[in-house]
Amino acid sequence: MNAQTSFPFAPGEPQKRMLDDLITRSLAYRTSNEFFHLANFTRRFPYIAPFNAMLLHVQNPGIQCALCAPDWERQYKRRVNPGSRPYVILRTMGPVAFVFDLSDTSPIDPKEDLVPASISNPFPAKGDPPPAAVGNIEDACLKIKILISQRDLGTAMAGRVYSTPNQPHDFFLQLNSKHTAVQKLGTISHELGHVFCGHLGETEDGFWLDRSDRGKVVEEFEAEAVAYFVTLRMNLDIGSDAYLAGYLQENLRLPDYSLDAILKAAGKIEEMAQGRFRPRKK
Repeated sequence: MNAQTSFPFAPGEPQKRMLDDLITRSLAYRTSNEFFHLANFTRRFPYIAPFNAMLLHVQNPGIQCALCAPDWERQYKRRVNPGSRPYVILRTMGPVAFVFDLSDTSPIDPKEDLVPASISNPFPAKGDPPPAAVGNIEDACLKIKILISQRDLGTAMAGRVYSTPNQPHDFFLQLNSKHTAVQKLGTISHELGHVFCGHLGETEDGFWLDRSDRGKVVEEFEAEAVAYFVTLRMNLDIGSDAYLAGYLQENLRLPDYSLDAILKAAGKIEEMAQGRFRPRKK
C-alpha cells in the first residue's frame, strides 16, 4: 500500500491550519486522555504515516488493521466483504486511498485464515530501534542543512539543537555519544521536533513554517509529543510518557499545541529513519 506519506505542508498553502482549526472548534484531542488515546491508536499502524493514522481514528477509533483491498488479498489471503464501507487516508503522489478494517474482510479459503501480526501481537516487546535508523536520520538531515554531531555531553545532557546563521548548515544538533541507540533516537526526535514544528523559525530549505512565537510550554510539549509518537510507533520506551504524565494524571487540558505540526513532524522523522525522506522541491 503506497500511503506512507504525511500530508504535505509547504509554506504558504491555505490548508495548513485546517486540522488545528477543526480540533479547536470540536474541542477534540484537547485533554490528556484524548491525546494519549490517539497516540496509542497510531501505535497500531506503524506502516502508515501518523497523520493517516489520525485520520483513521477520526473515522473509527475501533479500527484494528487497515489495508487496501489488493493488500488484504496479497498479504493475508482475505477478501473485502461485499458492501463494506472503506475508510479514507491520503496517498503518496495522489489524492486519497481507500482502506478496509480486518472486520470488513473474510478469508478466501476458510481453512487458511491468516491474521495480521498487528492483531495477534499488537505491542511487541520494546527493544532497539532499526540498526540504521539514527544513521539514516543523520544523512537525511544533511539534505536540509541540519548537521548532527555525536560527542560526549556528560551525564546530564542528552542533546540540544540551535540555529547557526551564516554557516553552511542552518541548524546544529548535538547528540550524546554515550547514550544507547534508543536514547539517541528519542533525543533526535525531540530536537528535530523543535525544528520541524517551527520553534526555531523557517529556512529556505525547510518544509516547516515559522512558529517561533509559541512559548516555552507549548514548544516543549510539542517536541516531546513528537518524540513520543515516533518512539511509541516503534515500540520503544524513552520515558516520554513519564514527561507527559503530568498532563495525564488528572486529565488536564493541554496547552494550545498544534496536532497538525506534531503529526507531520513525526511523519518526517519516520521517513528519515526508514531512508525514504526526500527534500521538498523548490
